[in-house]
Amino acid sequence: MLNKLEGNLPLNTDLVTTSELFELLTKATRDAVWHWDLETNSIWWNEGYTQLFGYDLKGEDADGFESWSKHVHPDDKEGVVSGIQQVIDQGGKNWSAEYRFQRADGSHAIVLDRGYILWRDGKAIRMVGSMQDVTEQVMLQQARIESEERLRFALQSAQLGTWELDPQTGVVKWDRRCQELCGLTDENAIGYDRTLDFIHPADRERVEKAVQWALNPESGGSYDMSFRTIGVQDKKLRWVRFIGQTHFSDAGQPHRFSGVAEDITEEVLAKEKAALSEQQARIALEGSGSGSFMVNLLTSEIRYSPAFARILLGDESENIRWNVFVEHIHPEDKPIRDKAHQLALRTGTINYEARFIWTDKSIHWVKIIGQYQFDTNRKPTAVTGIILDVTEQTEKARALREAEERFSIAFNNTSTGIAFVDTQANFTLVNEAYTRLLGYSAEELCALNSFELTHPEDRPWNRQLFEEVVQGKRPYFNLVKRYFHKDSSIRWVQLNVTRVADAQDETQSIIIIAHDINERVEAEAKLRASEARIRNIITHAPVAIGILNDRTMVVETANKSMLEIWGKDDSIIGLPLIKALPELEGQGFIELLEEVYDSGVAHYGTETLALLHRKGKMEQGYFNFVYAPIYKSEGDVGGIMVVATEVTEQVKAKIALQESEQRFRNLIAQAPVAISLFVGPDMVIDMPNEAMLKFWGKGDVTGMPLAEALPELKGQPFLEILDNVYTTGVEYSSQEAKAELLVDGKLGTYYFNFTYKPIRNAAGEIYAIMDMAIDVSEQVEARRLIEANELRFRTLLEAISQMTWTNTSEGEFTFFNQRWYEYTGLNFDQSKSHGWQAAVHPDDWGLTQSTFRQSLATGAIFAVENRYRRGADGMYRWHLNRALPIHDEEGNVLLWVGTATDIHEQKQLAVSLEEQIEARTEQLMASNYDLRRSNENLEKFAYIASHDLQEPLRKIQSFGDILKAQYADELGDGVDYLERMQTAAARMSLLIKDLLTFSRISTRQEMTASVNLNHVIAEVLDTLEVAVEQSGAQIQVATLPKVPGDESQLRQLFQNLLSNSLKFKRSEMVPVIQVQAGQVKAQELPASVRPGRVVANYHQIKVSDNGIGFDEKYIDRIFQVFQRLHTRNEFAGTGIGLAICEKVVANHGGAITATSKPGQGATFIIYLPIVPMEHP
Repeated sequence: MLNKLEGNLPLNTDLVTTSELFELLTKATRDAVWHWDLETNSIWWNEGYTQLFGYDLKGEDADGFESWSKHVHPDDKEGVVSGIQQVIDQGGKNWSAEYRFQRADGSHAIVLDRGYILWRDGKAIRMVGSMQDVTEQVMLQQARIESEERLRFALQSAQLGTWELDPQTGVVKWDRRCQELCGLTDENAIGYDRTLDFIHPADRERVEKAVQWALNPESGGSYDMSFRTIGVQDKKLRWVRFIGQTHFSDAGQPHRFSGVAEDITEEVLAKEKAALSEQQARIALEGSGSGSFMVNLLTSEIRYSPAFARILLGDESENIRWNVFVEHIHPEDKPIRDKAHQLALRTGTINYEARFIWTDKSIHWVKIIGQYQFDTNRKPTAVTGIILDVTEQTEKARALREAEERFSIAFNNTSTGIAFVDTQANFTLVNEAYTRLLGYSAEELCALNSFELTHPEDRPWNRQLFEEVVQGKRPYFNLVKRYFHKDSSIRWVQLNVTRVADAQDETQSIIIIAHDINERVEAEAKLRASEARIRNIITHAPVAIGILNDRTMVVETANKSMLEIWGKDDSIIGLPLIKALPELEGQGFIELLEEVYDSGVAHYGTETLALLHRKGKMEQGYFNFVYAPIYKSEGDVGGIMVVATEVTEQVKAKIALQESEQRFRNLIAQAPVAISLFVGPDMVIDMPNEAMLKFWGKGDVTGMPLAEALPELKGQPFLEILDNVYTTGVEYSSQEAKAELLVDGKLGTYYFNFTYKPIRNAAGEIYAIMDMAIDVSEQVEARRLIEANELRFRTLLEAISQMTWTNTSEGEFTFFNQRWYEYTGLNFDQSKSHGWQAAVHPDDWGLTQSTFRQSLATGAIFAVENRYRRGADGMYRWHLNRALPIHDEEGNVLLWVGTATDIHEQKQLAVSLEEQIEARTEQLMASNYDLRRSNENLEKFAYIASHDLQEPLRKIQSFGDILKAQYADELGDGVDYLERMQTAAARMSLLIKDLLTFSRISTRQEMTASVNLNHVIAEVLDTLEVAVEQSGAQIQVATLPKVPGDESQLRQLFQNLLSNSLKFKRSEMVPVIQVQAGQVKAQELPASVRPGRVVANYHQIKVSDNGIGFDEKYIDRIFQVFQRLHTRNEFAGTGIGLAICEKVVANHGGAITATSKPGQGATFIIYLPIVPMEHP
């Protein structure tokens, strides 16, 4: 039998297998599965029975049928039991019933019970079935029926009509209300084509297209159209709104198109009047300098006026994103905006002022006023509003109030309120529109009686009509009455009150449809007030406003502010603008006005320059202005509204501010100390100059918080000090502060003198901290080294046998060694200042003192011979005094160290030595005379080399060219010898030129002028332009320093080096030559480099190439005269070029060396001393 029930099981399936499958099925289902053995009257249940109803299975099968039937609801039991018996009596197989079944907790569930009867030999032996809990589905179905019934009453009470179109037959069915809306009285079912005749001709095509689109599955089936009907029978023009939905079959074919219709004539007429008022308000709004916006919070779409972009960003940008308020608000003002939006979520209104950052980085104050819109779940869906630039404005309170009024008129809409009351007029259910209408919440209204809120004068008639409806004497009534709003104000409403009765025609409730007709009642008054307000705005607006009529731009009106801008009085009213202000001709304004008049598109001018004749003279002024078209009732442009604000002072101030800001940035960038700004409490890095970035060794970290950019500062005092300065506004300075910094990936210890100075804005608020720092690491380390050296130095001075002392650069003695005290018998107090004079022989004091003062003044070595008195016996002995100055890195004298050496015995030999010196002096004079003769001969040779020796070589070249030109055929093989002769003459000429250059460089020593090596390299590259182009060389030159020296010699130096790189190139590669510059300390010089002048620091200039290179074992040869590493056949040259380079560098107190490997190019390294240069 189970085989028959399951259907999918084979007939020969083993019974054990079938039982197992049945058991699995009963465990898998959520329903209560039962098996009733009719022969034994026992019932078996699965676990679903316990899960659905809560009964224990152990006690549920003892009584069989009774254990089940006792839980069936008494009102349903007889029908259920008789239904089972009837199926059995009739020999049926299937039974089902829906009834109430009691749960273990006493509640009743609505169940759908299905059973299958098993027969054997014509006798019913078993029933197998399942019970489903369908309580929720049944309750939902009942609620739907009740909802549809209530909706039917609501539609009837709201005077809404219903209609239905059969897309297949084209037949339209509609109720009486729809017939009335089309001006019909007796037609219910008509053809669709005929209904189009009832529509106004101007609207028919639009309606027909909308219907066809709604019948298209791609549209989703929605239909919502407003149009005019012509009133076929009553001849009355109406505005109607039809809303409907198309239902499609599974194949996508429309089978039903139905909906509702309502009369919106009064609403459309009221909106037309409001639209006119809104247009006038919009023109005034744009003219006042405000910008409007609307943000759809569901789609993130933003709509805005051009003034909005100009006020918020500084230009009329396109494609502004919806979160522009977040992106451009000043970081410090974000809490103001957040607080305002949190409040707006409760009140619906947003109002705040904040600073916004324009695209040009300037900051402006903007006032934002807006209104949130919510859905029925109180979820915000949109926000609309206006913004005002309040940066330079002083009088904005009145303009703000007027903007809010215009906003309220333009954006607030009315809607229909629906409420249910009992027979005593107590509110039982109200919708959102009704609560907004009366100002009460739904809970508050449901605790009130409708008559309590009704105006006393309207109550008697209202109550009488209400009672007649309750008693069934009339089905409904319409009434215009006054309600009291929660704020005690009076609200005019039009009520439609309809009785809701049950099947026995007993009144169950009353439905009230309320239309807010304040707008209709007060429309004319508001319109007049709006017009008066606009005229008042023009007259008293804080901005200049004028009206120009026709295309001739006749001045119709202009307020006082506009006349002041024009520099005229009201005598110009009635004149064409070009006659009133003839100076405008040629400035483009008249043409702009005509373009606006012709196109109907407003023009916005920002900070525009204009020349106006004011106060008896021509003046320049800057203006923000709007040319807005004014439309006539026919829709044509009839004039232009001009709104202007003079911003001359603001523009001049802006220009000055920009110049000031640029000077400030330049000052920071060019400052000799490291400077950076830390903005806001997070200390965001702004405008760090190169010196500061070099200190940090992190690259460009602009825009990062200091703690993030320099994480190694955590645990050091600097972040805490900055926070304290930002909080208290007290400047902080420190000297030789220790800092651990991760510079170029290495953690090191540095010392700085720095100042943290708070920076305030115009409001006096601290918004940043300026950090000015000087790296004194070298000084600190040097001082510590000096202190250590001073100790060793004093120990050394005590250890030597001479008398020693030290004194300051001003001549104040700071130290004498013990040898001085022992010899002179004087102590320190007796010796300091001028006390040491007591030990000097009176005859020697004058020379000793003058020489000492001269050394102090010039820094020259102090050296003088004098006699010191020995304290023990009063004897004077000759001493040689020598004192050397010790300088710092800048060349300033830090200390003098002196010694006094006993030369008494040597002095005794002075007489004989002087005689020997006189003899040697005569010999020296003779040698000097010979040297001058030699230099004169050298100069003569240079002249001969540059003139007389070159002349025969030039003739050899010239005559050789003539011979080849005229006698080439006769010479035969002699041409080759002739060319060899010319080549030899050319080499000889080049050799003479190089020797002459070498000679001149050797004798020329004018090294005082400041030479810009960047200019020198540029001239050299210009000279070598042809060679560079022929070789295709790539030459990369870094920024080079200025050095003192001879410009022509330095030009020769770099020309020789670059020529060598071009000459000794590899044939298979494009030559790449690099010129780089840097600095090195004296102690960092290679051991083989010995500059002619000893200084603390040197310029290091490298000239490198990718040429053939050379073996470094020849490094000593390449800088010698006539030394070559290659034959002339391989590479041309005289072998003097690098010798000239070495001589030029030596003349400038420097040194030159080179590094190279064969086939890997060569690098020539020049070291030039860094010395202070005199400036003219």
